[in-house]
Amino acid sequence: MMVSVPVDDFYEFAHTHMPTIANFARRRLYPLNPEELDDIVADVLIVAWRKRDAIPVGAEAPWLIGVTRKVLANARRKKYRRSAYIQSQRAEGTHRSAEDRVLKDAAVEASMATLSFGDREILMLHYWDDLSIEQIATTTGATVNAASVRLSRARKRFREAFAKFEES
Repeated sequence: MMVSVPVDDFYEFAHTHMPTIANFARRRLYPLNPEELDDIVADVLIVAWRKRDAIPVGAEAPWLIGVTRKVLANARRKKYRRSAYIQSQRAEGTHRSAEDRVLKDAAVEASMATLSFGDREILMLHYWDDLSIEQIATTTGATVNAASVRLSRARKRFREAFAKFEES
């Protein structure tokens, strides 16, 4: 059910959900600059303001996470379109992401790196962001059944990749 967030209540809505947006974006900011986090959060809130009539009641956080994913994807595309000169001036690896800090164990990091973006994303939504299958479905725009199957398959592929790194 979609219900508009009243203009007078939008400040409270934004204030309530800003930590969720910021935490989600912070963990997925790489390869963007950490200084861009505030801009990402602001862009998400602008989208929420413009589409406040489309925010599903009871699923505000998953909807906002979905918007955040799209805003991050747009920011990454913008970064990759920048000139070769600017990219050549940027020191590679100077900004470690939260993902790098969390995945301290080399076997886990290497295993995650072998997975597709979709597998990594669904595993992170479930284990890092503690989203239920229903919330993952809302966030990714998939059905609950499809999200469940994707999570199951991603777990299997992760276990297989992890087993290879444990053996070596």
